[in-house]
Amino acid sequence: MSDSVPARRPRTVFLSGPAGSGKTTILQLTHAEKLSTWGRTAAIDTDQLFLMVDPTWDLPYDDARTALVLRQSAQLAKSFVNADYENVIIAGNSIHDAIDLNPVIPDLLRLGQVFHVTLDPTEEAVLQRTVDDPDRSPSHLINDRNHHRVKRSPWSAPIDNSTLTPLQTLQKIAHLVQTGKGEIRGPLPNL
Repeated sequence: MSDSVPARRPRTVFLSGPAGSGKTTILQLTHAEKLSTWGRTAAIDTDQLFLMVDPTWDLPYDDARTALVLRQSAQLAKSFVNADYENVIIAGNSIHDAIDLNPVIPDLLRLGQVFHVTLDPTEEAVLQRTVDDPDRSPSHLINDRNHHRVKRSPWSAPIDNSTLTPLQTLQKIAHLVQTGKGEIRGPLPNL
């Protein structure tokens, strides 16, 4: 009988949430913070991919552009997994819809496990986090938060990160994923 090492199971985590919920701040944690919390972790900000074709956010929402960004995110995730990253976080406002996610889920499942987590802070926390950003309208932020709350799917693991630091939020994401919360095992139902 041989002692075999189990195959590595990298994880891709879709991280959604409204503007001001803390997604970008989590992605910007240092390599050392991510490594000590969860192992080798890469971060993909879908906003950066959208900015490659719409640098001033002038274009209206477009399903084809969203599909392109998600395909590119999946390709980047594959590159990170092939480079021995244990975790890849793909974060963005527009990754909460089964219609948008289902085309890339099969490719990501071939890489390893796939999860979906939604940040769901209070209105007060969103407004406090963005108080120094003159480009963010409080009414738009609250509308976006409420829209995301209504659209949140039961297959996503929610986190109220209102009182958590970015590092504590990453620790909570790691804990949820390690306990199987928000795991996606196949196509998502359209709700």
